[in-house]
Amino acid sequence: MQRIGFLFILICAALACNSPQADSTTTELLEQPPFLEWTDRIENDPENDSLYFIRGRLLMQGGHTAAARTDFEKAWSIKPAALLAEYLANTLESPQAQCSFLKQATNQFPGDFPLEYMLAESFQSMDSTDAALYITQKWLQSGIEIPEFILLHASLLEKKGNKTESLYLLETLYENEPNYRPVKEILALRYAGSGNKKAILLCEEISQLDSTGHDPLPNYYLGIYYGTQKNYTSAIQAFDKAIQSDYNFIEAYIEKASLLYEQKVYKGSLEVLSKALAVAPDHASVYYWTAKCQQALGDKESARFNYLKAYGLDKSFIEAKAAADQLK
Repeated sequence: MQRIGFLFILICAALACNSPQADSTTTELLEQPPFLEWTDRIENDPENDSLYFIRGRLLMQGGHTAAARTDFEKAWSIKPAALLAEYLANTLESPQAQCSFLKQATNQFPGDFPLEYMLAESFQSMDSTDAALYITQKWLQSGIEIPEFILLHASLLEKKGNKTESLYLLETLYENEPNYRPVKEILALRYAGSGNKKAILLCEEISQLDSTGHDPLPNYYLGIYYGTQKNYTSAIQAFDKAIQSDYNFIEAYIEKASLLYEQKVYKGSLEVLSKALAVAPDHASVYYWTAKCQQALGDKESARFNYLKAYGLDKSFIEAKAAADQLK
């Protein structure tokens, strides 16, 4: 699951800047079913926080996030509540605004697990790993055994470089919850990337959970595993099967292209990347690997252009920027 202070004032100020046309559209929306019943009740009892909360939830269910946020804010101004904070936080589009609000809410409602869970996820999204770990460690030590929360803690440990403890948590969770698919997938990827044969068995288990036969993940993980073993033929066959299962699975294209690059099959890699561009024309890694192949083939001008294209799409892609600078 994703309370009145400075943030609330900022939100109200932003809403005050909305155009008359937007206000008119919201008013028309609230005069339509299923919102009209609650709009009428609010007119008769404008200080009843629960009425705004109920209408806000209906608005969220209908995809009207901005209007829902206004109702949650009004309910919050009347009577703050932990559950209301969860809903309001989920309507805040800015990660910074959401994190700021959740910090206020957890201070107002200390010891509320759902709110602290959301705050930990918010910290994670903003790369505040230590702050997130402080929360997850505290709750795990208190005896919380929610699988999703354990996965969050494991991912934070991995990000801090504590791979051994992270893997131990995942393997323990798998032993205790053998039918919990997310941990199977994460472990399969970890094993595959490290060349551990346990990846094969987990891929078989994941495949057995797929009633449609169109899940690309088992073959994708197998492709990564075989790649670590330098079994290029089996790896490429596995990536091809993953793409066949899901034509839009961009990661499989990139992994296949990188293996071909590793074998110095640059033109073949470019053919795969050309197909990937048709699927995901704004994916930075596609341009990065395209540039690497072009550079290997001696086309430095095109390579520099695509390195810069990759960096333009993802400013954290410092490898692409560095590669482009070397080609000046």
